[in-house]
Parts: sequence; structure tokens; C-alpha cells
Amino acid sequence: MTVRQASLTELIAAAGRHGFDRITVSPRAHARAGIPDAEIRRRLDDAGVAVGYIDGLSSPLPGTPEGIAEDDCFALAQALGAPAVNVVHFNGPSVPFAEMADVLGALAERAERHGITILLEFLPGTGIPDFQVALELVRAIGSGRAAVMLDTWHLARTGGGPAMLTGDAPSLVGGVQVSDRTAAQDAQPYVPMSGRYLPGRGELPLVDILTPMLEARPDLAVGVEVLNDELRAMPVDEAAAEAAAALRALLDRVGSAQPL
Repeated sequence: MTVRQASLTELIAAAGRHGFDRITVSPRAHARAGIPDAEIRRRLDDAGVAVGYIDGLSSPLPGTPEGIAEDDCFALAQALGAPAVNVVHFNGPSVPFAEMADVLGALAERAERHGITILLEFLPGTGIPDFQVALELVRAIGSGRAAVMLDTWHLARTGGGPAMLTGDAPSLVGGVQVSDRTAAQDAQPYVPMSGRYLPGRGELPLVDILTPMLEARPDLAVGVEVLNDELRAMPVDEAAAEAAAALRALLDRVGSAQPL
């Protein structure tokens, strides 16, 4: 989503050129690519890039609009060698915790049969509204095949921060989407798919957020997800270079040599 102007093949090539070793693939981008999965895998291998996860799956969750079918999403993950699928209750209503836990528990069992982990992304106003609920759902599922996707933008939007990353919480995070934000944005209307800053260009305590998670899981994949009009208007390589430099500078501050 950071380099939304790129086709899938352009994204793979740009990621390789700018030092990323993983990308996220959406089912829509995969469909638009219009080439066989074997060719996509070849391009990934040539670029030295892997697929970190498929983003995302919502159709099995209560009240969500029809999207990619679960079996198709798992098949795509297996075809591209992605170990995980991001699950988002996108445009879904508030759902009782027990109901959501039952649905996600069954989904995690089915994913496990495919060798896939599910990552639960929280979004305000949905049945997975914040970090705490996402953590409780992962604990309720009780499966090593479920973890939280922590998006620093949504963490800040819901009033969360480093103080929540204590106890077992850091070890229950299976993926991170990093962007930055200013305090002034808390008083502004939320506009989806826009307004995010590259790491280091806002005011979030990103180092303090990332440090406990990387201490608990040194192999944790830290991705950059910055949706803004400025990046989208850039040439693909320029946008990828900006994102890589910002994320690398952040990881240097954390004192980690984590892969991009």
C-alpha cells in the first residue's frame, strides 16, 4: 500500500533494488498481474524477495462484504510461498467477543491445515476494534497459528502506545505495519487510505513501540505501510527508496538489524 502505483511485478523489482526482502501481496494486485504464479515466483527469486503475507482476508468474518474466498486466499498464499494471511474485519459491525473468537478459532484451525498463520489486524469501529481485543482474541484462540498484526497508525488512533506492550503482548505480535502520525491528527476527521507519514516524519514513539516486540521476537518482520498522496504521486523507484530509507533509519534507532 506504500507504493500503490506499482504493479505487482514493478513492486517486486523495486523491493529488490531498494533492499526490502519481503513484500505484501493483495489478492487484487495478484489478479491484476495477469501472469502465472510460477512466473511471479521466478521474479521473486530473481529479486531476492519473498512474500511476507497476503493482505487480506475478511469474507469468513461476521457481517463483512463479500471478498476473496477463504480457500482462494489460502491457495494464493501457498502458491506464492507466503507463511501468513492478514485477517481484517473490514467494514464489519461490532460483534460479541465470544462469537468473533469462535469464528477466528475455526479459521485458525483451517489455516493451520494449510501451514498458514493468521494475523489479526485491529481497526476502530469493527469487531476487532483495538490492540487489547486483538490480543484477547489471540489468547482465546490459543493457537501458534494466530498472532496480532500491529499497525502503528491504528494503535495511535485507538489511544494505544508503548505502555500496552508489556507481559506477553510483544510475543503475540506476528507482524508490524509502521507509519507515523502527528498529535494534531487526533483532532482531525479520519480519512481512510490517506494522511500517513513515513517513519520519523511524525510524532509517534515508534522506537519505544518496536523495541519490546523485537526483543521478544528478533525475527519479527517490520513492514512500512504509508498511505499518502505524496508517495503515490512519485515514480515507483523514488517512492520505494523513500520508504526504505525511512524504515532503515528507524530500525537503526531501535538498534536492530531486522530485515525490511
